[in-house]
Amino acid sequence: MSNSTTFRTGFQSLGWLLLFLLSFLSGLAQSRNPAVDSMGANMGRQNWKAAIEWALKAGEANPEDKYWRYLNAADFASRDKNADLTFYYLNQVVDSDIFTKGPYGNKSFDWLRSDPRWAVFMGKVNEAKERERQHRIKTSLPFRQLQKELLAKAREELTTLAKIPSASALYQQLRQPPSPRPNPLPGRYQLDWLSFADSVEVPYFIQLPAHFDGQKDYPMVVVLHGAVGQQRSFPDVADTTHTFFGQSFMNQASESGLIAVFPYSTRRYNWMMPDDGFDIVPEVIREVKKMYNIDDSRVYVTGHSNGATGAFSYLLKQPGLFAGFSGINNRPQVRTGGTFFRNAQNRSFYNVATDYDYYFPFEGHRSLVDVAKKWQINWQNVEVEGHRTHGYLVNAKDTATRAIYRQLFADMLTKKRNPFQHQLYWECDDQTHGRCDWIEITTLDTLASRAEWHQPVHFQVSGWRDVYDPAIVKDSTSQAFVFPRKSGAVSATYSQNQFIIKTSCAGSVTVYLSPEMVDLSRPVKVMVNNKTVFNARVKMDKPFMLNEYERETDHQAVWVNRLTFNIN
Repeated sequence: MSNSTTFRTGFQSLGWLLLFLLSFLSGLAQSRNPAVDSMGANMGRQNWKAAIEWALKAGEANPEDKYWRYLNAADFASRDKNADLTFYYLNQVVDSDIFTKGPYGNKSFDWLRSDPRWAVFMGKVNEAKERERQHRIKTSLPFRQLQKELLAKAREELTTLAKIPSASALYQQLRQPPSPRPNPLPGRYQLDWLSFADSVEVPYFIQLPAHFDGQKDYPMVVVLHGAVGQQRSFPDVADTTHTFFGQSFMNQASESGLIAVFPYSTRRYNWMMPDDGFDIVPEVIREVKKMYNIDDSRVYVTGHSNGATGAFSYLLKQPGLFAGFSGINNRPQVRTGGTFFRNAQNRSFYNVATDYDYYFPFEGHRSLVDVAKKWQINWQNVEVEGHRTHGYLVNAKDTATRAIYRQLFADMLTKKRNPFQHQLYWECDDQTHGRCDWIEITTLDTLASRAEWHQPVHFQVSGWRDVYDPAIVKDSTSQAFVFPRKSGAVSATYSQNQFIIKTSCAGSVTVYLSPEMVDLSRPVKVMVNNKTVFNARVKMDKPFMLNEYERETDHQAVWVNRLTFNIN
């Protein structure tokens, strides 16, 4: 079920780099632009005058990067304590399309912040940012109107569904593909906003496939960005030109014919910690399903760094919406509670790791492959060698990197969700995330004795690399997972109208029913911990079905009733 693949890639640096990444290149990479290599080598020697010369030559050799090289030159001149030259090169980018994207907060510029010229320059930057912001807000207004219209149409459809007289007829209608949607505004992207946590507005953008047809349904992938702790607030409008999410994710999603969704996060509202923002992704998916025709059996989540950790967290905490999970440079750990790795039995994960990643080492990923084999978890691990640092794959544009993304998406599209699988295992330490498909731990009883089969998965990880110099392997070992709270667990199967459920430290459990699972014309039998707790026919519950559909807009996992049992 689990396996590991190794990619060995040659030394090729990025086509262009943000300044804070350049310090990692010296001595590590050989570029297709030799001037970049010479620039990096002189950075390593702190020969700033020569670094400036090579930055300018690199810009001449590759005009697309010219303005980034001016920023390089400004940074090097500042390190060389040449204020006049610093401002000369900074002013070269004022009329460029990257003017507002420069890393002007770099410490190398700190000594210049009292210079009157710095205040003048940053005033221009802030004015340009505000102009861009106002332009984005103005151009976003048609998208806001479209979003209102699409969501209003979904509410109208729900009103029509409520008029269907019988529960069985409602079920048959819900199982039908969604009704056609109008084609969206012209262009590759649609801008949207999720109302969240009462007063929070979360921007996200939707990237549509080429030749998008509103009459068809499409698979969907949600791409999660990294560095969530560095985001202080949400932008007013999602920036579709921003490579923050990783241009390779965007390009490959388009090439693979998926609708791709890119939600933003902040240090408080995100997919890692705290739990305040964990529902952003599920709620965005539900909202997109109301506006566009999505194949419910092919919804995926992926990302880089903190985004990959987020994808892993949905696998272990809230997998029900998804068919498959993947991530690049992942640290596989749930940050808001226990990492209950056995929950991964219910889905799959496609993991891509690089050899010079400080976030989680090769040794840890290999140990996880071994654990996955033990528990028969579909876990694929791809190793990328070549002194590849944490940010390499999200920035690189070389042929080997493109092949890695193609393989990731190809694997993704082989996965289809089966919400009716006959066997489930689920464990949680917070009943908010107590559900997987048709089984739910409704309440916990962590004071009860733990069953023998309910044991944590532990292993240690060594081989950690230094953040600033990943060539250095640190002499440290740590636990892969943490377990701050006691948990409850359930192991459940069904066959021939009978459910057999085993629980450990659970106060109550709920079973969700579908005609895909049971014959409702016959009695449904439920056994919990070797005791028969239910043996009777179950009717479809129309109000329950409408409530579930209003929330989920799911045409595959249509639940018609549920049964809840207290554990004695």
